[in-house]
Amino acid sequence: IMEGEKVYTIAIVRENKNKWERRAAITPKETKVLVERGIKVIVQPSTNRCFTQKEYEDAGAIFQEDISEADLIVGVKEVLIEDLLPDKTYMFFSHTIKAQAYNMGLLDKFLELKIRMIDYECLRQDGQRLVAFGRFAGLAGTVDFLRGIGEFLLEKKYQSFFVNIASTYMYVGLDDIKDSLAKVGSHIESKGLPAEFAPYVFAVTSNGKVAKGALEALECLPHEYVEPENLDTIPKDCNTKIFITVMTQKDLVELIEPDEEHKEFDKKHYYENSSMYKSKFHTYYNKISFLINCQYWEGKYPRNIIENEL
Repeated sequence: IMEGEKVYTIAIVRENKNKWERRAAITPKETKVLVERGIKVIVQPSTNRCFTQKEYEDAGAIFQEDISEADLIVGVKEVLIEDLLPDKTYMFFSHTIKAQAYNMGLLDKFLELKIRMIDYECLRQDGQRLVAFGRFAGLAGTVDFLRGIGEFLLEKKYQSFFVNIASTYMYVGLDDIKDSLAKVGSHIESKGLPAEFAPYVFAVTSNGKVAKGALEALECLPHEYVEPENLDTIPKDCNTKIFITVMTQKDLVELIEPDEEHKEFDKKHYYENSSMYKSKFHTYYNKISFLINCQYWEGKYPRNIIENEL
């Protein structure tokens, strides 16, 4: 930066939405890159951020409560309404782009305070989102889901090795998660899961990044892949491994009025004419045990699960 030129300042806001949120929008490694490019980085102090103050300070960041000088304020989740600063530019997941009712007060406050809001959901290149759920969303969601299965079975008065899986936030890192799942898997393989609920069939929808993360977690357990059309072949008494089936759109929907031209599923036709399709997921209700839904969905597409079909 030449003498007399403006020094741009980025502030990393403290995450206040809930106690689970330990992420930071910019890591110390990324902070170092910004500082080396002449950008001032302010970090708002936080006692539950996953990175330490020393890591940021070693990268050249400044710790202070007051972030009012920042040209850009970045976070992960929504900044609390009472913490918003007027006439500033913010970047975080605002959860307002779809007119979410619970955040309309936040959107109103943006307008009142003349805030420029850059929402991660709106950052796109060639029509594709740059920031979206991916591998780690699938991994974390599936680990927490497996733990939830353990809690569910306990409510039914059944002990299972799923209950020995911790919530994702309790692990130090991914290696610890995989080691834990592998140990649980060895117990499942040698001693089995409650026979009353066998077989344990997991349906994963989509084959995108989130689904690949989900499968990465499930594959740490003893498992066997089964095509959706072959679910009837799964042994009903097998409780020493899980069964995984991956379902894409062709397995989940069908034309409301079939025609000769579209005997074979055409994904392009489906995306362009989704109103002509209906869900056929109900045909799998008695064949799967657990659904890990990883597909993108919006209101124009058929719902996988219809309440009156359950």
